Amino acid sequence: MANSFIDSSFLVTGSTRGIGRGIAELLIEKGASVGIHGRDMERVKAVCDELGADKAAPFAADLSNPENAAGLVRAFYAHFGRLDGLVNNAGAGNSVAFRGLKLEAWRATQSLNLESAFIASQEAYKLMRKSRSGCIVNMASISAHGPGNLMGADYAASKAGLVSLTRTFALEAARFGIRCNAVSPGIVETDMAEGMSEEMIQKMAIPLNRLATTEDVANVTAFLLSKNASYLTGQVIHVDGGQFIYG
Repeated sequence: MANSFIDSSFLVTGSTRGIGRGIAELLIEKGASVGIHGRDMERVKAVCDELGADKAAPFAADLSNPENAAGLVRAFYAHFGRLDGLVNNAGAGNSVAFRGLKLEAWRATQSLNLESAFIASQEAYKLMRKSRSGCIVNMASISAHGPGNLMGADYAASKAGLVSLTRTFALEAARFGIRCNAVSPGIVETDMAEGMSEEMIQKMAIPLNRLATTEDVANVTAFLLSKNASYLTGQVIHVDGGQFIYG
């Protein structure tokens, strides 16, 4: 079946909670072996136990230092002996006014959200070229396509960079049978959305009139990783309940 991931192995960065965990859980349900990643090994192992230790393997790396991303990908490959897909999901952001944004904070956001994805993708590229197959999905944001709105300029810029990286990588890697796409979620029901009132959500004027769930994002990500999306590369899919209709 085209939507089955039996005998496939995927690395999902930032997968101990939120969107990343939702993606990992769905891939495991579809038969994949998944590398669960986080900063703290104890936490990562606990998530693996919850998701099923026979299909989930723990990997710890602090991606606030982007150079650690290469070792993470190599460790995954050494464990599974293959890399069918990489989901660059690890990231963070805060709502900081432009006038108060410090250069140090700006650089920290770029390091985690953009540079770690670049290094991980570069390392995955080397491995995927050997098999002339593979897929990368980058977790962007609707903030990448506008003024950032609820998030800071550093976050929006890092996600815009990730969209550009997606398209550039897709163009170069296509001749080796490697695909690269991005997902741009709207506001998702995770800890980043905690504290949002119903009034705030209504003011966002989301056509489908609700926030995204982690399952919404996971379903699209799994599709992009699957053979059903074998002719899609360089694309950015908005999972935003229609919010991007307004541009």
